[in-house]
Amino acid sequence: MKQTRFYLEENTKSDIKVELLLSGLPVLLSNEGYTNILKESLEIKGEQNLLLNEIFFPGAVVLQISCFSEAERIFMLVKDTTVNNKQLTATIIPHILHEKLPQSTCPLLVFVNPKSGGLKGRDLLYSFRKLLNPHQVFELTNGGPLPGFHAFSQVPYFRVLVCGGDGTVGWVLGALEEIRHKLVCTEPSIAVLPLGTGNDLGRVLRWGAGYSGEDPYSVLISVDEAENVLMDRWTILLDAQEVVDSLENGIAEPEPPKIVQMNNYCGIGIDAELSLDFHHAREIEPGKFNSRFHNKGVYVKAGLQKLSHNRNLHKDIKLQVDQQEVELPNIEGLIFLNIPSWGSGADLWGSDNDNRYGKPRIDDGLLEVVGVTGVVHMGQVQGGLRSGIRIAQGSYFRVTLLRPIPVQVDGEPWIQPPGQIIISAAGPKVRQIKNPSPSCGTFPVNQLFYKWEARFLSKDHIVPLYSFQGLQ
Repeated sequence: MKQTRFYLEENTKSDIKVELLLSGLPVLLSNEGYTNILKESLEIKGEQNLLLNEIFFPGAVVLQISCFSEAERIFMLVKDTTVNNKQLTATIIPHILHEKLPQSTCPLLVFVNPKSGGLKGRDLLYSFRKLLNPHQVFELTNGGPLPGFHAFSQVPYFRVLVCGGDGTVGWVLGALEEIRHKLVCTEPSIAVLPLGTGNDLGRVLRWGAGYSGEDPYSVLISVDEAENVLMDRWTILLDAQEVVDSLENGIAEPEPPKIVQMNNYCGIGIDAELSLDFHHAREIEPGKFNSRFHNKGVYVKAGLQKLSHNRNLHKDIKLQVDQQEVELPNIEGLIFLNIPSWGSGADLWGSDNDNRYGKPRIDDGLLEVVGVTGVVHMGQVQGGLRSGIRIAQGSYFRVTLLRPIPVQVDGEPWIQPPGQIIISAAGPKVRQIKNPSPSCGTFPVNQLFYKWEARFLSKDHIVPLYSFQGLQ
């Protein structure tokens, strides 16, 4: 509260409508099923003060409550409530009077991951809440991206600024893909303020290698002046052949296929193994991973421990590109690239002309497939001394794993059992915001702010006061 400015005005309307977004519920239930769970878990006696407004997302519902005291009771009770051993979360949804927004307005929806970039994420959260309407700025650790998208669901035009690492950007883009059909503005443009360690997408879109304390106001100016570009997204189907024991009858059943979305790249082998080692180290001592310098040091240490690896990945996987079998060279890692940046800005594909392949683009519907021979090769690529081994370029891929192998998608690693991995284009393309240049010019105020007024309190002190036009 001390970090946020509020503008208050008397509400002359007698009706009360508080909206809470509850998430963490079981998926694929009916309205009646969700209502029964909430009545039982939250001790709701009657329906006169409660309305299940909609099922906004699998496992997330919106409650509309007509009593302030009941809303407060439910909000506090949710913090200590679990359903099927899963913690529920509740977020208050601001009410935007979208019909009162000027037609020329394209407000900015801001998502901030305060855990990214050390303390920079938290500082940005406070700064943006002071510069913008606080109800435009959402903390991702409080309910994820859903509350923000729900609040802006009826706004005809808006843009999004994501402050975090590549994983945070993927989180927001994944949520957008799931609830796009519920938004009036189905294709908002996405800007990235990089706070993570790699920040490869931020580099490609010219937002820099990482936020280093620039004036948040200048960031908003750059977002407003930036241009829109399209970017491909990809769907990865993971169909393992291993079986799991059913908890119901003890009979072994095939593990169900999983689907993940990819924005930047997918790695199989040594690249994913290093990411997995980093992930495990961060889980053990999360407090130490608060600087890019330390994080990269952990990667280097993990790489040094794998210098003796044998280059035999080609014996354990098979690759098809656009229905054609591709023979793999002696490699230790296979990487699928959607953007021309990998491993904190390295050019893995390389700039040499090659008559076999077209020039990589982020909107051409193609992925570039590159191999690396090991840790030393990866280090040479990151140092700009070498490129990867160009293997293929295509739009549909089938990878067969003959043994359990580490896999990572946009920095999220795991061990994938033997089976099939199918990579294909996901649509529609994402509208990204690309910074045309680091320079900043004039700034049309009504584009990002609902309304802004500055008044002199004294000749030496100016304090911005905010009139939140279009918000209640």
